[in-house]
Parts: sequence; structure tokens; C-alpha cells
Amino acid sequence: SALVLGVWRLSLGLIALPRERAVRLIGASFLAYFAAEALATLVNYAGPHDLLAIVANLPFIAFLIVFGRLSLTPRADVLRWTEYGSIGGAYGAGLFALVEVFVRGFPRAEGLAGNSGPFALVCAILFGFCVAIAIYRHDRMRGIAGGAALFAAVGLILSGMRSLWPMLLIAPALLAWLLDFIPNTLFTRRAALVAAAAAVIVASLGYSTVETRVMSLVKDIEKVDAGNYDNSLGLRIRVWDAALELIAQKPVFGQGPAHARSALQTAASERGEKEISFSHAHNLVLNTLMRSGVFGLAAVIAMFAVPLWAAGRRDKDEIGRIGYALMVTFCTTYLVNGAFNVSLGHDIVDALFLYCMITTAYLVFGASGTPRCILLADGRRATNPAALAAV
Repeated sequence: SALVLGVWRLSLGLIALPRERAVRLIGASFLAYFAAEALATLVNYAGPHDLLAIVANLPFIAFLIVFGRLSLTPRADVLRWTEYGSIGGAYGAGLFALVEVFVRGFPRAEGLAGNSGPFALVCAILFGFCVAIAIYRHDRMRGIAGGAALFAAVGLILSGMRSLWPMLLIAPALLAWLLDFIPNTLFTRRAALVAAAAAVIVASLGYSTVETRVMSLVKDIEKVDAGNYDNSLGLRIRVWDAALELIAQKPVFGQGPAHARSALQTAASERGEKEISFSHAHNLVLNTLMRSGVFGLAAVIAMFAVPLWAAGRRDKDEIGRIGYALMVTFCTTYLVNGAFNVSLGHDIVDALFLYCMITTAYLVFGASGTPRCILLADGRRATNPAALAAV
């Protein structure tokens, strides 16, 4: 919807595409991913239904357009609403997870996505953002953000997604380095008591889930060693083997987004007694190569590398430094998640990645385009230089 509305606004001259070369390079990397997936679809075309895979990737062409719309809003306002959204989302996610596990009796928190994977990814990003807010804010918002980070951590743990639990340590360490945080204030009795209380709360709420998931992993390793692959770890190994076989069959263009899922399920199910219904290869690199081949993998690498490189070399003010820290944090979260789960090719995950990148890039680079006209309160358009300067 943001893309559609943005195209309409762009056609009326109410927004403008960014002129900043670095921002355009970022937008080009997203367009390259769309093109690689579309090319893989056309090469493996088997009927009109395949074109739905291209439609599903249309949001990736929206980077520059949505960035242009966001450019009408001052960066300080964007940062403030990012803070509000992150904090509100973290409290909501944590509460939802607590209700699911301790009231409704779910073994793992899934959120409204109905899937522990995307829910855990959202919680991990919210946790990192809230930790960042707690670091750079020096008012009462610091305590509010710290509490929100605690709730996000609870949601992440209760999701049972073991592969993302390391972000509970990686994100704070990364943000402390990026934001030059020297925790002198932590070496106080009050701060130590608060930290200890938070650790006890998280440990008590998540102990059962952590114990269950860790013991499950240990048992899965023992079963795999004994040659039994019909378990969580074994199924992943079967899926990885199947993905490697499919990649070897079509290394350049892949199986095509429309056929990768069915091909993976068929190939993986042939490797054991238990039928596999996984929709992806549970690894970012393998899944991308299987879907769209080497062109797709190059585009995925560019979607991470180009923004981080362009934003990293940019001279940044305080808001820019914060935006870059948030960008690095959520990109790291996606890469860690991609080791064992899906990081692209899922509607929620794709939308989150795209909008996080647009927002953090805008915080770093700011507006770099001027609309041809603006709408006045009475509905008339203004095109004079003074009105445009006011925007």
C-alpha cells in the first residue's frame, strides 16, 4: 500500500525520488534482488501461476519511493516514532508471548504470525532497538526502553528459537561499541540490583522453555549420531542436503521462486521416512541459491553490504550515528537468523527488512529530493520556491 500510494504521490509531484548517490545505490541493490528473482521465475516459467512469485516481490522495488515519502518528515520525528513503535511493540510482543505460553498453554510463543520463526525475529529486532534507545537516551525514556528490552527478551526466549538467542548478548555488545557507550553508570549498587532483578525475571520466565529446547537439541544430536534423521536437527540436515542437490542441478538461475518449495519438499522427503513440509531451506545462502541461483545470492549480499558500506562511510550527526547503529543491529539479526532459518522470501520477514532499511537509511542520509509541489490546506497545489523550501 505504501508503494501504491507512493507511486500516486510521485506522479502528482508531491514527493521526489532521492538524489543522493548512496541512497540510489541502496535502492538499486533492492531492485537487483527483485530482478534476480524475476529472472529466475521467467527462466523456470511453467504457467501463469508462476507470475505470483514476481508479484510477491513487488515491495522490493519500493525502496526509493517510500524513502522519498519519508523524506517529507523531519528525521527527529522519524526517530521519535521509531522509538515509540519499538517500545510499544516490545511490550506488546512480550505480553503476547506470556499469554500464549502461561495462559493458553502453547509450547512456544508464535505471535499473531502463527509461526515462532518470524515472531522471534521481530522480538530480536525490537530487543536490539530498545537496547539502543536505553543507551543513547538520558531521560526517563531510558528506563522505559530498558523495560521494553526486557519484555522483548522474554518474547524471544519463549519463542523457543535457539538460533536467535545469541542476539541477547550480541546486540548489546554491538550497540555499546557503535554508540561509544561506556557503562560507568552501571557500576553502582542500584544499577547492579536492577540488572540482577531483570536477569532473575527473564531466567524464571524462560527457564522451562530454555531447558526443553536445549535438552531437545541434545537428544537430536544423539539421534543424528545414531543415524536417525527424523527429528528437528535431522530434518534440517535432510533439507540442507536436498537444497545442495537442487543447487547443483541449476546453479545459475536456481529452481525459481515458484518451484523451489515443492522441489525442496520432494527432494528432502526422499531422504528419510518422515515427509518434510518445510517451505524453505532453513539457511539464507542455500535458500537463495536454490530459489534464484548465483544472481540471487549476489543481490542478497548487495542488499546487506551496500547499505552498511554506504552508511558506514557517511559523515554522520547524532541522529545519523543512531540510525547507523540500528541498521547494523537489525542486519546482524537477519544474518544470524539466516544461519538456520528464513531471512528472505517470507512476507512478514521481507516487509520488516525493507521498512527497517528505509527507516534507518533515512536517519543516516536524510532527505535528498525536493517535490515539485505541495498540497495546501485548501487542497490547492503550491509550486513556488518558498513553499518548497518550507517542506
